[in-house]
Amino acid sequence: MTTKPMIKKTLEKKLMLVNLLAFSLASFFAVALIVSYLWMTARTDLLRNTEIVAQVIAQNSAPAFLFKDAKAAQEVVRALAQDTNVLAGELRYPDATLFASYVRPVSPDQPWQISDAPETTPLNTVESRFYSRYLVVNTPVMAEEQQVGTLQMHVDLTATYQRIAGLVTVIVLATLAAVLLAGRLLRRYLRRILNPIQQLVLLMQEVSGKDDYNQRALIPTDDEIGTLGESFNFMIEQIQRRDMAIGKELVERKRAEIQLDHIAHYDSVTGLPNRHFFNRRTRELEHRAKNSAKFGLLFIDIDNFKYVNDTFGHRIGDLLLIAVADRLQKTLRSNDLVVRLGGDEFAVLLDNPKSTDDALRLAEKLLALLSQSFLCEIHEFNVGASIGVAMMPDHVSTFEDLLSSADAAMYEAKAFGKNNVQLWKPAMSKRTLQRFTIESGLRKAIENAELEVYYQPIMELATNKVAGMEALLRWKHPSLGFVSPAEFIPIAEESQLIVTIGEWVLHQACAQINRWEQQFGPLFVAVNVSARQFRQPGFADSVERIARENDCPAHLLELELTETMLMSQTAETLTILTDLSSRGFKLSLDDFGTGYSSLAYLKRFPIHKLKIDRSFVSDLPDDKDDAAIAQAIVSLSNHMDMRVVAEGIETREQAEFLRGLDCTYGQGFLFSKPLPAPQCADFVEQNLRPALRMQGTPTMST
Repeated sequence: MTTKPMIKKTLEKKLMLVNLLAFSLASFFAVALIVSYLWMTARTDLLRNTEIVAQVIAQNSAPAFLFKDAKAAQEVVRALAQDTNVLAGELRYPDATLFASYVRPVSPDQPWQISDAPETTPLNTVESRFYSRYLVVNTPVMAEEQQVGTLQMHVDLTATYQRIAGLVTVIVLATLAAVLLAGRLLRRYLRRILNPIQQLVLLMQEVSGKDDYNQRALIPTDDEIGTLGESFNFMIEQIQRRDMAIGKELVERKRAEIQLDHIAHYDSVTGLPNRHFFNRRTRELEHRAKNSAKFGLLFIDIDNFKYVNDTFGHRIGDLLLIAVADRLQKTLRSNDLVVRLGGDEFAVLLDNPKSTDDALRLAEKLLALLSQSFLCEIHEFNVGASIGVAMMPDHVSTFEDLLSSADAAMYEAKAFGKNNVQLWKPAMSKRTLQRFTIESGLRKAIENAELEVYYQPIMELATNKVAGMEALLRWKHPSLGFVSPAEFIPIAEESQLIVTIGEWVLHQACAQINRWEQQFGPLFVAVNVSARQFRQPGFADSVERIARENDCPAHLLELELTETMLMSQTAETLTILTDLSSRGFKLSLDDFGTGYSSLAYLKRFPIHKLKIDRSFVSDLPDDKDDAAIAQAIVSLSNHMDMRVVAEGIETREQAEFLRGLDCTYGQGFLFSKPLPAPQCADFVEQNLRPALRMQGTPTMST
């Protein structure tokens, strides 16, 4: 490459120029000083010699002036011919009259003329100009301490100048030779210095051009350049290490990006694409949708999954989700997209289905597959599914509306009793909107004082007296009016609002227990507990704190649990129930007889009371099967030292039959419907009035 030697030449020229310039300047000043010294020395010596000669001639000519002997004076002056530098000499009287003279001929044909000489200087003086071809010296001639005349000498300086010029030439030539020799030696020495630097330059270009960090500089010198080479090698080594680290970091970052992208777009449990992937995929398909391509969406919600997850734990719930995802993937075409939207909700995007009937047939096929048993470790589940179907462009024109329409159809399937398929209709979206209104309203219901706890009396059948109440939640929506608990409780469960609402109900019930105990004596209040609330960490601590804050006796607060919540018989369930019982709270098993497990858990769990489900009471005493079941439950409870509450009693015949079975408590419209707290207090006061009078308890209204 042409740039490589140019770098060296440029640097070498610069260094040569600087060094030669410095050396030349030093030599110039040295030569100038030497020439000046030689010039001054030669001129001074010539003047000194001339003055000596002039003094000798002046002394020798003094007698001639005294005796006016012109011939003798002429002989004395002619002695100047011995000095080749003297061109002429004159002896003059004090009045400047010429006494004797000598003139050296320049050539045989042309003698030197006095008139050619410069003007004479005063007596006893020498011309002081730095440079002049001629030198004029005036010397007084003294006799008997009187000046009798003057000697004027004209001296030629040419020979002196020639001698000085010769010396200067020799000095200049010697200086030039020294400069040339110094330049040669300097070039050789500079190359010794520049070659390692050039090696570093070439090595740096090699490294930067090819990214080859394995190169190393080999500079064996122990001076600063050697140190520079070592530093360069250390720098390259550090760059190589950092480059390797950066390369490794880039690989890890790329791997992390891929992993993060997978986490962002795929479900961590089932491995299926998630909602984000679904949204990205539908954006990619929008151009096809605009060109009248057909799509179908199956919105699938696993029935009873919440029960499995809350009862058997999240690990078993995850295994069930994995099994569901596996069945869905094995059933569908390769161009159909299976997505887990979240929780127990899945979606199947059908790419270009032939018709709506084909989509419905596929939905029915999936429903049949999901209705079959799932084996998760040692547990076998029959869950089923609710499936909503929507089509594009038959029903909607955008993927966003397609998803919401299929979602609305799925909720319609749940409303029809679950485990069925529903095709979207416009009215379904209206109901979905109402469901959204309910959920958003629930979030503000407590704050806006829209919730209220009603109480339904529980009677002691043997005495027909009030023994306690069941707390039942009621909600009056500002625009929808009274909303049925069967409608808003499931929504509260799904949105996890049930935890906050459940704590609020416990606060209300405990405060009411305290007031009624002061007014009527001990009356228990049963409060329903949801599975999600029951599984909350520190549930027992929370219940005890709420009871303590409201001065509620623990034995008067009864916590009602559903049979399905206890079916797992897990150690966690047993721990929570034992903890609650040890703190003095009573535990009641609601809807007894409707579950699918054996009765073995009754021995394990500290249950104090069983509630016979209304489905076994409604046909009493005529239905023999219901009568046998009721009798068995009461007998079992009595043998296990438990109390029994029969729900849904509406006739005297039902009450008499259950009383005859030795059933402890009864609850139903025969006695009273659920009442607000003030009306319930009036009912209790009327029911217990004779007893209150005998006990002397005041009957003030709450």
